[in-house]
Amino acid sequence: MNKKRLFFRYILPMHIVQLITAVLPNTDITTKIRGKMMRPFFKSCGTNFRIGMRVVINRPDLISVGDDVYIAHQCYLNGTGGLTIEDGVSIGPMCVIVTSKHVYQNGAVSMKSEAKSVVIGKGSWLASHAVINAGVTVSSGTTVGANAVVTKNFEQDAIIGGVPAKFIRNQKEHAHDVH
Repeated sequence: MNKKRLFFRYILPMHIVQLITAVLPNTDITTKIRGKMMRPFFKSCGTNFRIGMRVVINRPDLISVGDDVYIAHQCYLNGTGGLTIEDGVSIGPMCVIVTSKHVYQNGAVSMKSEAKSVVIGKGSWLASHAVINAGVTVSSGTTVGANAVVTKNFEQDAIIGGVPAKFIRNQKEHAHDVH
């Protein structure tokens, strides 16, 4: 897509919606209003999409969002390499999801980037400040702990955390531990 069309079809209108809704508090009703107003800018977007204040979204035209998705305030989503957020996903405040990364040339960081798709599986939860790197699939039912940096894929229903993220335990095997 050419840059001019991208700017006038997605970037400018989406930022106008964000500007208009920036004065609204972060409540259940206003996150639903924001979600409804921003739906047209995504590649696809399901029902009951809710989005918090000051979320930065690059390339929404390459982001698919499922039903019952919540994105909390101040998140950063980069759709350059393709991003799929499946049904029932909750993304906590200040999370970062990137689908591209800088490449090294001659031992130095280049301004060129390498794009790889990211999938956030059905029913997953990203706790606050979690970072999901390019090329990662967060399997269905996974909980990503606060401040975790996910650099690789993990099994379904995992609880993961740390920098870099490591497997902690399987949620289904330890369901009785939840009070």
